[in-house]
Amino acid sequence: MEQIKSLDIEQSIGTVTLSDGVTVLSIPKLSVLRLIKIVKWLGVDGSKLYSQFQETLANEELDDLEKFALLLENLEEEQLVKIFSIALDITPEDTLKMDINEMLEIILVYVENLDLGKTYSLVQSLYQKLFKKELPSFQTLLNQIAEQRTAAKEQKEPAQMNGQN
Repeated sequence: MEQIKSLDIEQSIGTVTLSDGVTVLSIPKLSVLRLIKIVKWLGVDGSKLYSQFQETLANEELDDLEKFALLLENLEEEQLVKIFSIALDITPEDTLKMDINEMLEIILVYVENLDLGKTYSLVQSLYQKLFKKELPSFQTLLNQIAEQRTAAKEQKEPAQMNGQN
């Protein structure tokens, strides 16, 4: 019985006062169901988006800010806020109504109250088991982009040298 009494049954990890100054949004814990929904979104929609934008990410002629702008420009608003809407258990439409500062405050609540490294690691494991694919870490994605840039530069240099001779 002591074990049951020691269980954490609190359903929220914090609150954020919305920009109207009156409404208080309770920030829910990331339940197993929410995490599975996020993993599913990553596995289905996220994989499609990654494939769709891989060429843009590898484009050596664009700087990082241009790539980011192109990615955002080509995403539907609902895609941008889907993980937020899953985590908060609200519709993408309601999530879109939130102001950027509110969204940043929500991120801060999650960062302050969760072990995001461990959570992401577990999400990676679940993703791999469900979709039989590896979900790269953010650092791995950055490394892949850097490697693609280096390879593209190395290919351009011999071509430029041949053109000069």
